[in-house]
Amino acid sequence: MPRSRTTSRPSWPRYGVVPMMMCPNCPHIAPLKRLVTMNEVNGNYGRGFVKCESKPEEGKDLKNCRHFEWMDEYIERIKLESGG
Repeated sequence: MPRSRTTSRPSWPRYGVVPMMMCPNCPHIAPLKRLVTMNEVNGNYGRGFVKCESKPEEGKDLKNCRHFEWMDEYIERIKLESGG
């Protein structure tokens, strides 16, 4: 009987409500967007992250922003910035 091969996925921390701040790298007025990776590359499946959603707008000189932070790094940064 063939053995089924199961791959274990890492269990990343689940964060509750986290305030979404504005992007620190661009003047975009919308907050960062919170997402979870669905890619199994590098063992990051299910890991939370935030990224900037800014895109060029007609009549404005704003380029696509490529800001990206893993959720745990983002939480540490906002704790440091808030003095907590």
